[in-house]
Amino acid sequence: MRRVLLAAGSLAAAATLLVGAPVSQPAVAQAKLTGLSPRDKQVGAEGYREIVQEFGGKVDGPLAAYVRQVGLKVAMASVPGSRPEDWTVTVLNSPVPNAMATPGGYLYITRGLLAMINNEAELASVLGHEAGHVAANHSGKRNSRAAIGGLASIAAAMLGGSQVAQMVNMGAGAWVSGFSRSQENEADTLGMRYSMIAGYDPHAAATMLSALDRVNAVEGKENLERGGTASIFSTHPVTAERVQRVSRAADATGRTGVVNRNAYLAALDGMHFGDAPEQGIISGPSFRHAALGFGFDAPPGFTLQNSPQAIAGRGRDGSNFIFTGVQARQGQSLQDITATVWQQVTNNRVPRVSYSERRINGLEAANSTAPVYGNQGQMEVGVHAFRWDANTVYVVRTIAPAGRGQQFDPFIASFRRLSPQEISHAQRGRRIDVVTVKPGDTVASLAARMAPPYNREQSFLALNGIQNRALQPGEQLKLIVVG
Repeated sequence: MRRVLLAAGSLAAAATLLVGAPVSQPAVAQAKLTGLSPRDKQVGAEGYREIVQEFGGKVDGPLAAYVRQVGLKVAMASVPGSRPEDWTVTVLNSPVPNAMATPGGYLYITRGLLAMINNEAELASVLGHEAGHVAANHSGKRNSRAAIGGLASIAAAMLGGSQVAQMVNMGAGAWVSGFSRSQENEADTLGMRYSMIAGYDPHAAATMLSALDRVNAVEGKENLERGGTASIFSTHPVTAERVQRVSRAADATGRTGVVNRNAYLAALDGMHFGDAPEQGIISGPSFRHAALGFGFDAPPGFTLQNSPQAIAGRGRDGSNFIFTGVQARQGQSLQDITATVWQQVTNNRVPRVSYSERRINGLEAANSTAPVYGNQGQMEVGVHAFRWDANTVYVVRTIAPAGRGQQFDPFIASFRRLSPQEISHAQRGRRIDVVTVKPGDTVASLAARMAPPYNREQSFLALNGIQNRALQPGEQLKLIVVG
């Protein structure tokens, strides 16, 4: 994830930096290549805890070890004299494509971005870019930490500030918010340089950026959400100009290098794709959590976001909900629980609430709604509770523009215990399966093996970055299959 050595569109500066200086020496004065001081380490360690929590935990095992090995090659090139123990390279267990860096040598990449990458050189370019942010101390040059956006800007007060902040990664977003254009340009240039020092093909930086425009096609989404703090599109904006600039800079080096496609795909083989089953599975507007045994269907058109703390949804009209679990005291009534939530939601200025109880799919449920007036005028706010067992109550907080509250009725009515068949399906999830193309294989025949229900051929081509070419027998390609 950013003082300007390379202003936007400055190909001459790129050529000077990448070609004119000896590859074995840093092109930026060592005085500027900071980011690993004891103070930086302390700051980075604080960010590490928040980021890992907000992005679904970390991935361990062979894949993580492989990513760390590649990351160290470019990271140590970024700060000559640094040691492996100076750097922490983490794979985050999140399906949202992103990569980021914080002071102290902390580099992060998500499962979601790993799925879009097609070779080791592209991985090195991403991690080299992030190392560039650390080496150039871009985090220390930002003017401020991230501001609450998206979901929180609409509903922070009425849905409960702390949990809404968690759902938009407020804690983590304060560490990984976007850098300036000049910082992004500098990190692009530095990352390409570090990749070349490590022996990789510099052209991978441009192909990696191009891959990001294919993310929506892989998941069959017409309009991928690019505004949240969790998304790489907000922290590393990708434009056609940026891709072209990086491609020209790579050409200007006159260099090539290793790509290591098969080694990368071998490490990726079997990785979870999308939501990890232990975190619950989002499929369109539906959510299924096998471990906890519940599921629901959000209103049509809602975008869902899952975290270890809660599940949030956002509609096109500005409506939102947040779904959480609470610990209930033995014998505590649902009315008492909803009243407590209303006090928290409204800072003890509880409006006149309409309250009722009923059974929904066999569960004791409470529904309470009220008009609430805020900066955006009147909103319809709801607090809904479901008793799961003696000690657990699930709470859904909803907010919608005036006259739009009823859109949540089918959603509330859909909350239920999962059937054994649904649990079995949700436990499997999806994963990446690397296959070798055989004579006679076609795009259609391989795409037919893809798990997603949307345009499988489009998804297959986008996942593998195939454009206007035939498949080659013997090449390795990625499929998305059921666990």
